[in-house]
Amino acid sequence: MAAAQRSDDLPPSRWRYLVALPFAFVGYFSGGMLGVAVAKGVGGFRECTPPEGFPACNFEPYLQVGSLVGLLILPGILVWRLWQSDAAYRHSQRG
Repeated sequence: MAAAQRSDDLPPSRWRYLVALPFAFVGYFSGGMLGVAVAKGVGGFRECTPPEGFPACNFEPYLQVGSLVGLLILPGILVWRLWQSDAAYRHSQRG
């Protein structure tokens, strides 16, 4: 008879990546909004007047960088925290 596998021998769970996937979209848009807020602050510091209908002067680079950072950081932190909670659970099961 084959011995039952211990939970430590099983491959790591992939559910945390599925949980983090929707947060990639949230991070993308929230990072973009923060980037535009930074652009608005920089524009106010430089005392430039934005064109009609735009939130700030030269906001596009700030929007792109903020969106990319939010796309990577928010789901990355979520996966990291879920991985830590799984590791703590596995270590507490060892005794």
